[in-house]
Amino acid sequence: MDPSSSPSTLPPSVPVACLNCRDKHVKCDGNLTGCMRCKELSLFCHFVPSRRGRRGRPWPSLGATGDYPSLPLESTSSTVMSPLHALEWVAPHEDTIYPSFSPSIDNQPVTLFFLHFHPAHPFLPPHYAFLHSSPPSYLIDVVQFISLHYLSSSNVPNRTNQLRMDVLEADGSMEKVQALLLLSIIMHARTQPREAKECLGQAIALSLNLGLHCREFSDVLEIQNPVRAESARRTWWEIFIIDTLLAAVQVDGALQLTVETPNLPLPCEMDEYQDGRLGIVPTSLSDMGRQTLFHNDGDFSSAAYRVEAATILRKCLIASGNHVSHDICDSLDVTISAWFHRLPSGKQAMLQLNGDVDQMIFQSFMIMHCASIYLHFPKSYLLSFLPVTSHIFCSQPPSFISTSANPEIHTAKVSSAAVNLSKLASLTTTVVNHSPFFACTLVLSSIIQLAIFTADPKQSTRTSRNFLALNIGVLKSMGYVWTIAAASTARIRDVAIEVESALARESRALLEDQVSQSVSVESPYLDPTLL
Repeated sequence: MDPSSSPSTLPPSVPVACLNCRDKHVKCDGNLTGCMRCKELSLFCHFVPSRRGRRGRPWPSLGATGDYPSLPLESTSSTVMSPLHALEWVAPHEDTIYPSFSPSIDNQPVTLFFLHFHPAHPFLPPHYAFLHSSPPSYLIDVVQFISLHYLSSSNVPNRTNQLRMDVLEADGSMEKVQALLLLSIIMHARTQPREAKECLGQAIALSLNLGLHCREFSDVLEIQNPVRAESARRTWWEIFIIDTLLAAVQVDGALQLTVETPNLPLPCEMDEYQDGRLGIVPTSLSDMGRQTLFHNDGDFSSAAYRVEAATILRKCLIASGNHVSHDICDSLDVTISAWFHRLPSGKQAMLQLNGDVDQMIFQSFMIMHCASIYLHFPKSYLLSFLPVTSHIFCSQPPSFISTSANPEIHTAKVSSAAVNLSKLASLTTTVVNHSPFFACTLVLSSIIQLAIFTADPKQSTRTSRNFLALNIGVLKSMGYVWTIAAASTARIRDVAIEVESALARESRALLEDQVSQSVSVESPYLDPTLL
């Protein structure tokens, strides 16, 4: 049967039921426009395609083509999955029934978005739910625009200003917040830092007006649409995380979200979100802290650990910009170390057996290493050894400096965190699903490592050079998708050459000086008294 036909009523032989009927274990008539039982009870009727007899997650069928170009047969980079292969990978089973969606949606770019971008920033509803929810045209346009970067970022026209105008003209809604948040991420990735900061500020203001940070907002949605309620929670926490990351990696970055961290439920596991299995009582940050302290078996979602990591980074950003006491710094240092030790073994392995990377845990590690850099850099001795051209878009180390009795310890911890960011880059050769913010943290790692080479040339070992070369290589690969990575690659390479040349000149001068002193002392032929 053709999936694109999307019949409204299923044959009796097809075992598909809405989530409400599944939960009550009652018979469902399978009407995708709303089963009779849900209509009688005035319930939101939501279907999730059955996974019985199939491998992989349910995905909708391919829709009609729109105004966007059709997908080419080959990608522009060897590290990027061929779009044709990607679409084949998510192609539906021939006898699978899917909910209907608006024929105006070009499903090929939307599929690319959910295949590559959504795993790193998963706050929109899952693919099938997004298509079924009749999203506003401006949100579809933003999603399709982002997806084009996975074909060839150099050929994507700059439509960000027009997209932003279309979004701002729309009425206030959660979808408008989501569109502004997506634009903030993509503008940063396209080296438009000022516009990215403005879009994020607008998303924050609207989300506060709507009450996305209040638990009551998602609780009301939970009654009729659990997936939308989860999307609302994820949208708020994504704002929280993006605000933290932009403050950390942008030159002159600053936190815009000043409200107290709300006691909002944390996001669930990704597979639960994808499959619509949202019956588990969500956990808040305060619940997570209590269970972690008093129970040894606390195992929370990967997305929850990502939120927790962002809260720690925020505290370190504030500490690095203020004269905080040594006790506060020591407390944050202990918090960072404890976070890694208490992470369950199942979360330690970011790389899954099938080769996929758990992007939420991956970003959690990324954020925690950045937190360590920002906490210890002010008390290290690296500030005076930064390269002259250290203001590389988009990252720079903190400029605040403080006194410490043991700057060597803080320097060592900064160095370790920078190397650990490089080690994250070595997990997989496939970089297409990484967030553009990972490119920024690799820039930060590179600047730190170059400063260490300048401060202590003995650290310029083959291993440390390999880490720096790895950073540059990954940035080059990510540059096929994100302009921000491509713009940083050449500049970091230039700084590396500058530092290498300076070290070589210093080594030659030191060697010549030593040779000159040795000759003047040991050679009798140069003794003026013997001439």
